[in-house]
Amino acid sequence: MDKSTVRAVLDTLPDVFYVFDANGRLVEWNDRLTTVTDYDDDELRGMAPLDFIPEADAEMIAEAIDMVLSGTSAETRQSALVTKDGDHVPYEFNATRITTEDGTVAGFAGTGRNLSKRRKRERELRQQRDELETLNRINELVREVIHELVDAATREEIEEVVCSRLADSDLYRFAWVGEHDIVEDSIISRAHAGDDGAFHELVGEVEATNNVWERPATTAFRTERHVVVRDFSETPALTERLRKEGREQGLRSGIAVPLSYGETTYGVLVVYATRANAFSEREAAGFDVLGELVGFAINAAESKKLLATDRPVVELAFRVTDDEALLVDLSRRIDCTLTLDGTVPASDGRYLYYVRVEDASPERVAETATTVPKIDEARIVWVHDHEGLLVLTVSSSLVESFIESSAKVQTARAHDGREDIVVEVPKGTDIRTLMSSIRSSHPDTELLAKHDLERTERSEQDFRDALSTELTTRQRSAFRAAYLAGYYDWPRESTAEQIAESMGIAPATLHQHLRKAERKLASSFFDESPD
Repeated sequence: MDKSTVRAVLDTLPDVFYVFDANGRLVEWNDRLTTVTDYDDDELRGMAPLDFIPEADAEMIAEAIDMVLSGTSAETRQSALVTKDGDHVPYEFNATRITTEDGTVAGFAGTGRNLSKRRKRERELRQQRDELETLNRINELVREVIHELVDAATREEIEEVVCSRLADSDLYRFAWVGEHDIVEDSIISRAHAGDDGAFHELVGEVEATNNVWERPATTAFRTERHVVVRDFSETPALTERLRKEGREQGLRSGIAVPLSYGETTYGVLVVYATRANAFSEREAAGFDVLGELVGFAINAAESKKLLATDRPVVELAFRVTDDEALLVDLSRRIDCTLTLDGTVPASDGRYLYYVRVEDASPERVAETATTVPKIDEARIVWVHDHEGLLVLTVSSSLVESFIESSAKVQTARAHDGREDIVVEVPKGTDIRTLMSSIRSSHPDTELLAKHDLERTERSEQDFRDALSTELTTRQRSAFRAAYLAGYYDWPRESTAEQIAESMGIAPATLHQHLRKAERKLASSFFDESPD
C-alpha cells in the first residue's frame, strides 16, 4: 500500500491522527486535525505537542510523552485540544513510540478522540443523579409533612406545620402561606417560616404599586396552577428591583403552589431556595401533590369544626342571581319555585339533588332540567297537582361549591331567577376565602346577612330518647325484631316474611311498621337539613 493510499485511509478516521519525530516536531497528520484546530497544513508542520495542549496540562502531557519515548508501552491521557482561536475541546490522547529497524527512537504516533459528547452525557447523568437524589429527599420531606398534617387540628396548625417543615430542611430557605384578600384584591400572608430578609413582603409592595405587574403567588392563585421562577437574578418574571434584592438575600429560585380542594382554593404556598433551578418539572409535580393534600387537610379541618356540635357556628344568608346556579336557571326558565330538600353524594363524584317543585308542572320542570348542561338526569319521585319531588343527577352546582367549602347548607330556595341560600360555617371561618371561592364560579352572589349561633350538644341518650318517643309500641317492636333477626345485615339473616310470621302479623303490616320507623329515624338523624 503506497503512502497516498495510507493517507486517504487516515483522512476517513473520525479521530485526530498525528506523528511527531524524535525532536518533537509534527511531521504527519490527517485532515481531522486541520478541521478541529483550524490550522492549515503549512501552519501545522513542525508544531510541537504542547502547542496543542492547555498550559495547565502541559506538565502532565510532557511526562506522558517522556514515558512513551523511554518505554515500550502506550500511554493515554485526557486533556483538551487547543484550537487556533484558543478554544479548548475536551480530548483523550494516546501515543505509541516509533523506532527504526536498528532500534533508534524515531518519535511517536497516536490518535485523539473528541470527548465532547461523552462529557455532555456524563454531565447529564450526574445531573440526573443529583435531581433524583434531590427528588427523593423532597418526596421524603413531603411524606414527613403529610404525616404531621394528620395531627394538625386547625387550619392555622396545618399552615404552620407546612411552612416550618419546609424551611427547616436544608433544601429550602423560606416558606410562606398566603390567602386572597377580597377587599385588597391581593395575597396576604397567613403563616411563614425561615429567613428571606422580608423579600416576600417587598414582592407584595412592588405588586401593590405596579399596576401592570403580577406576583407569581397571585398568578398561581388566579390560574390554580403552580408558577416556577428558576433564577431570580435573570428571570423577567420579577422586576429589576426584586432581582437585585433576591441576589442580595441569596435567593435564587422559587415556586408558588395553589392550595385547593374541589372547587375551593384556600390560598397559596410559596417556597424559596438558594439554588438556581431548584424546582424541576418532577419536583414541581411533587409540590402539586403537596398543595392538593394541604387543601384537603384544610377542608377536613374546617369540616371538623362544623361537626363539633358543641362549638358556636355562624349562619350566612346569600342571594344568587347567577344563571350558572342551576336552581336559578330552572326557576327563571319555568317561572316556578324550587326548594332543595337534600343532597346525597353519588359514587361517581356527582350529587343527587332532591328538589321540590311548586307552582309548575313537575313533568315540565323535569323535561327542561335535562337541557341544563350541569344536570345529567332528572327523575320524578312523586307528583300531586302542581307540586312534586324531583331527583336531579348533577355534575357541579352552587350548592356543591358550598359543601366543598365546608359550609353546611341549611336551606336553598329559588324563585323567578333568584335563589336564597342559608349555610352554616364554623366560628372563625375565613368568610373572605369562602366568598372568593363561591364567586370564582358564581360571580353574582351577594352576602345578605351573618348571624352567630350557639349550638347545643345533643347526647347519644338524648337522641335515643327523642326517637323512642316518636315511635309507637308496634313500630318499635317491629323495628327491634327486624334488627335482632338480622334483617338489616348483608346478606340478610332473616326475610320480612320470616319476621312477620314470628310476630304473628302479615308481611304487609311489618313493612308498614318498618317504613314508618325508618322514616322517623332518618328524619331525626338528618334533621330535615338539605345536606
